[in-house]
Amino acid sequence: MAQEINISTTLSWSRGGASIIAKVSGKEDQIGTTAIEDVQIIGSTSETITFGDVTDPSHVFFKNENKLWSQLTTAQQLPYGSQANYEAVNTVNLGTTNPATALNATIKLKPQQGIPLINPQAAWFGISNGDDVDLLVVAIQR
Repeated sequence: MAQEINISTTLSWSRGGASIIAKVSGKEDQIGTTAIEDVQIIGSTSETITFGDVTDPSHVFFKNENKLWSQLTTAQQLPYGSQANYEAVNTVNLGTTNPATALNATIKLKPQQGIPLINPQAAWFGISNGDDVDLLVVAIQR
């Protein structure tokens, strides 16, 4: 039996009684054999996102695992002064240009935001806006 990759994405919006919903799902057979799930700490110096032994990834998922402002204690919130400042310094910037910068990043993830990518570039780089960011990295080989 082939190894199956299951893909499911939903995007929805609603306001004032109007709504939009878009969904896509599918399955595909994996030709290769490797996959990885890891948390990489991304600091304020550009670094390569590592995919372990996964070469030629067909699916990648990135998620900023840092806590939401509302999940912090009052003592943890105090040094930041505001939610906007906390989110700014805990944003991770991802892109295919080395070195990654906040200006050339194609993806910017605030705490608890994530993004799936299909057929992405094999080389990715990341940099935080200040604080270390725990970046969840999932990659599946074709």
